[in-house]
Amino acid sequence: MSVTMTIAQREFKSFFGTPLGWMSACILFLVSGIVFYIEVLMMLRSGQAVDPMSDILGQILNFLNYINIFVIPAFTMKVMTEELSHGTHRLLDSAPLHPWSIVCGKFLGVMFYFGVLGLLLLVYPSYSFIFSEPDVRVLASGWLGMMLNTATIVSIGLFIASLTKNPVLSYLGSTFFIILFLFSGFIPGAPEWYKHSANILDMSGEFTKGIIKTGTIATFIAIILIFLFLTRFVVESRKWRV
Repeated sequence: MSVTMTIAQREFKSFFGTPLGWMSACILFLVSGIVFYIEVLMMLRSGQAVDPMSDILGQILNFLNYINIFVIPAFTMKVMTEELSHGTHRLLDSAPLHPWSIVCGKFLGVMFYFGVLGLLLLVYPSYSFIFSEPDVRVLASGWLGMMLNTATIVSIGLFIASLTKNPVLSYLGSTFFIILFLFSGFIPGAPEWYKHSANILDMSGEFTKGIIKTGTIATFIAIILIFLFLTRFVVESRKWRV
């Protein structure tokens, strides 16, 4: 466990030492600020009864979930593909480390970064307390949904990034596969359970309404574990080639 946390801490710190971490944070805060301003302005002009936490938070998180499809692959590319292209992965592969420690360490490193940003981004919906009495439970469930959605995209991105040494191919491949995974639920004849499971954006959207279903959480966890296991398989097979 200490090895996993050491790898996670190293990856987490590395994000704030490169332009990638700061530029991504600026993009997420800028988009969140714009959406927050527009939503509050429309709410004040309409004069209608609106649930500020559900409506404002829902719109912000929906935009962030879409943007994460294009932002997160850059981070999974950095923690996985860049090591392959520079050859530094051989240090980890040749060390007496379990593949799960490497995979989980990199996964947690990315999640720590987006977890911190996610907490800081709560400052926007928190402004709702100034002019209303919003439901804190909706705020908490919405944040949980965003983190589960983020973790799913990170796990998919890590798997695709572990397959190639080309950073461009890693980023484009991860983004394309995530979009393909989302739209695979619309394939004619696909089972209903798969249509629901593949649309991670809709599943995370349920949380912004304060709806927490154990089945939805289990689906997120199952998808995350599947792709982490696939990443672990790729990393383990690479160790034998060192």
